[in-house]
Amino acid sequence: MKKLNELKAGDIVTRMLGGSIPMELKVSEITETEIICGAWKFDKETGAEIDEDLGWDKYSSGSFLHID
Repeated sequence: MKKLNELKAGDIVTRMLGGSIPMELKVSEITETEIICGAWKFDKETGAEIDEDLGWDKYSSGSFLHID
């Protein structure tokens, strides 16, 4: 199993919404601090979804990445 810091563009990950609703996504870009999957951004350290409109950050989020 890969770790968050080992992901690269093209890898498939699972977004877990609310901890129980899976959604398969493809990594489109990796930045110094974020994993980007199309319209979704995740913290590279914690895997937490970043959504400024919802107030989600790496410490408090409603979804996270699960790596298969």
